[in-house]
Amino acid sequence: MEPREPSRGKSCEAEGEIVADEVVRDALVSLHVPVPMRDGTRLRANVYRPAGDGPFPVLLTRTPYGKDFATGLLGVEPLRAVERGYIVVVQDVRGRYRSEGEWLPFLHEFEDGYDSVAWAASLPGSDGRVAMFGGSYFGMTQWQAAVGQPPGLAAMAPAITWGNYLNGSVYRGGARELGLSLYWYLGALAPGDVLRRYEGRPLELLTKLPVLIGAIDHLPALYATLPPGDVPDAEGLLASLRRFAAWAPDDPAWRDLNLDDLYDKVQVPTFHTAGWYDIFLGETLRQYGAMLRLAEARGTQKPRLLIGPWTHGNFVSFSGELEFGMASSGMLLGYQGDMTEVHLRFFDRALGRPVPFPEMPSVEVFVMGENRWRYFPAWPVAEAEEERWYLAGGGNANSSAGDGRLERSPSQDARPDRYVYDPLAPVPTIGGSLLMPASYRAGPRDQGPNEARRDVLCYTSEPFEDPYTVIGPVSATLHVSSSAPDTDFVARLVDVHPDGRAINLADGIVRARWRRTYGVPGEIRPQAPELLRPAEVTPVTIDLWATGVTFLPGHRLRLEVTSSSFPRWDRNLNTGTDEFLEPRSPRKAEQKVFHDPEHPSFISLPHVAR
Repeated sequence: MEPREPSRGKSCEAEGEIVADEVVRDALVSLHVPVPMRDGTRLRANVYRPAGDGPFPVLLTRTPYGKDFATGLLGVEPLRAVERGYIVVVQDVRGRYRSEGEWLPFLHEFEDGYDSVAWAASLPGSDGRVAMFGGSYFGMTQWQAAVGQPPGLAAMAPAITWGNYLNGSVYRGGARELGLSLYWYLGALAPGDVLRRYEGRPLELLTKLPVLIGAIDHLPALYATLPPGDVPDAEGLLASLRRFAAWAPDDPAWRDLNLDDLYDKVQVPTFHTAGWYDIFLGETLRQYGAMLRLAEARGTQKPRLLIGPWTHGNFVSFSGELEFGMASSGMLLGYQGDMTEVHLRFFDRALGRPVPFPEMPSVEVFVMGENRWRYFPAWPVAEAEEERWYLAGGGNANSSAGDGRLERSPSQDARPDRYVYDPLAPVPTIGGSLLMPASYRAGPRDQGPNEARRDVLCYTSEPFEDPYTVIGPVSATLHVSSSAPDTDFVARLVDVHPDGRAINLADGIVRARWRRTYGVPGEIRPQAPELLRPAEVTPVTIDLWATGVTFLPGHRLRLEVTSSSFPRWDRNLNTGTDEFLEPRSPRKAEQKVFHDPEHPSFISLPHVAR
């Protein structure tokens, strides 16, 4: 079908109607198109194409959440891409919604992704070039396809996604991402499983669906289940969760899924999108770093990186309890256009199509506090210089009313700070990089209620007289001891406002027995677990990933140290064993944090002079 001639209208001022000249373009939509895989399984896709013969490049995304449902994880609005001259394919992955086969999270995406790209490249009207897009699971499917180097793949834009399951997906610092895991399986995946299982049996569906929805509505209570693996699951919807939970961080099975050793197989330009409060911020930054190193070695186009003040899949200006201004949102992006427009410009450039806009710097970062976009040639920011802020105090840093201090020089204090961690009374999760029920409200939130607890140590700087900007990786090195053979330590960077609000910026956790696996910030090196020796002083490093913030005059820097953030991370019962699937009796642990001349504890911040 050929595009119609422009239809023209005239204004009718008497009736208050204003009709501008319009150009009407036709789009053709094909639903539930079969996509054959190498084993004969047929996946289903919706295909959107411009009217006309083309040829057109193809944009492909693959989802487990239903190709027929709108989602903020797409990143690109299909009909706008069609208007730009792209064919767009949105596909259900194997075993989900309209696609055939058995649903096993992640496991089939390497081969299915390769076959899907090759199929998209051969579509009628295609020019043989395929670019992939989408966030979270959609992003993972891009990487898994790309490492196979499928014919036709020309560019990819993996957003808010991961490559290593040990760093924010299944585990973080050796602790399990309990809040994410239960919510993802029950809230995001299980409804589709139930709808598919009882398709054509409406009476049974009406019986089963309310049970599932009831479980989702009562997730806060389910999080408290001990052991966590005993969460009720009459329909078998959590089988995959239990499978992955049984793999410890040093299990060789992760090697078949983790991508750390495979990035060098990716040969195409990449565009990475991240959020300061996204659950996969650390992994998105690691992926960008891997592609930057490869581009520099190959002499090819540098990857692009965009970081906003966003939570997972929510590219809006208001997050948690803070408003960052409309220019921070995915609707405006520093006056460049919305998320779809920015992606299409990247694809246009990557595919050699004309772009009537100057190219932006490789790295675009929204700096909180000053609330403006800043631009750099690469990440980490070359202008940043590491500065250490040392923990200090007289041994009474318990709560924000204590005597804990952050100072520029190592402390000369001799007394450690002490607290008792009780797994049956854990510190509750307040904001942060979450993917949990909406009642937990991800993003920047006042930590005041937690800072009133004696099992939360607070170390605070003097008020800043001048703006102090931090852009880049953040980590904490603590010298600790515990009465337990295994326990957790959590560190949280906080911006203390003049009105007393303590707004979280970045945090991290380390499970002590996995401290060697996570001993280098930004790296995961699976090592055998090593228990603590009771009362022995041991250094631990906690990766807080990264942030971009300016502490304004009158604000103060604070580091919180505690041993839980529940239910985001599963509770360590302090027994020295893995308690996820096996019941154990919780034990209290007496914790100490040292900051004397022989055991300096500090937080490392990348300071950028204004």
